[in-house]
Amino acid sequence: MIAEADMIIRNQKRTKIKKSNSTPWLLRGVRLVFGTVGRVFPKPFARVAFRFFTTPRRRAKHKTSDSILEAARVSEMLVGKNMIKMYEWGEGENTILLVHGWESRGTALRSFVTSLVDAGYRVAAFDAPAHGDSGGKRVNLVTYSEAFKALYGRYKNVEYIITHSFGGAAVIYAMTKLDSTMAVKKMVMIASPASISYPVLGALQTMNASSSVKKYFIKNIERIADMKLADLTFEKVNRDLKIKKILLVHDKQDKSVVFSEAEKMVKQGGDKVELQVTDGFGHFSLIKNKEVISRVTNFLITKK
Repeated sequence: MIAEADMIIRNQKRTKIKKSNSTPWLLRGVRLVFGTVGRVFPKPFARVAFRFFTTPRRRAKHKTSDSILEAARVSEMLVGKNMIKMYEWGEGENTILLVHGWESRGTALRSFVTSLVDAGYRVAAFDAPAHGDSGGKRVNLVTYSEAFKALYGRYKNVEYIITHSFGGAAVIYAMTKLDSTMAVKKMVMIASPASISYPVLGALQTMNASSSVKKYFIKNIERIADMKLADLTFEKVNRDLKIKKILLVHDKQDKSVVFSEAEKMVKQGGDKVELQVTDGFGHFSLIKNKEVISRVTNFLITKK
């Protein structure tokens, strides 16, 4: 049963979320090789699949600057082998962290900065390894989460966290596996999957990986995460999360992380979880929507 479902924020323009029916020639080649040779040599192809999975295809860049980007205080921190770029706005005593998604960057969530700084908070973000202006060419759940942990550790007064997509999974992993003492009053999870198996199985299906490749691929993830894939879910770790309230924001037309993932988390989260539904913004545009920004800001700064 849904704890709380707000009225749907609709995209009045109802821009159709396009999804191409054509398969790029490179992907067709990958699918062919994985579906044939990969069946004969599952272990090496599982390693190749994992390399594909942990290598972002592109780095998000800003084509133009704006006042929020110009106002950011930029710094760096060495996390593991990678120099991580970090950003900060405002002078507030309490801090709100922004955690971006896959193939994005910390400043992609800057639409929330102005309203939060105006409310008296300090806002901080980072570029994950192999993302934005941070170092590295590859990244996995653990190294992503370690970068978040480093950001969290810079402040003694982190009250809230806003995440987008894979960033939500990274934060949950960090708070339950890397450092169970991490705690915040509220967290906002925008367009996040209910489990790591969602992107994992989706990637394997895209690559046309055989069952044997899937087996070795999943073993590799479990070895690195030091957890079974079946346990890398919101349902399994929800009770261990030191978060008082969680707001889920998800679009009904999201093609990257389907809406049913949010519905699962609502059922699994109990009274601590609220749901804000949008319709027609897809996976990315909702983080720039003024109504969503207002809803998220009100959820965080309302003292209840």
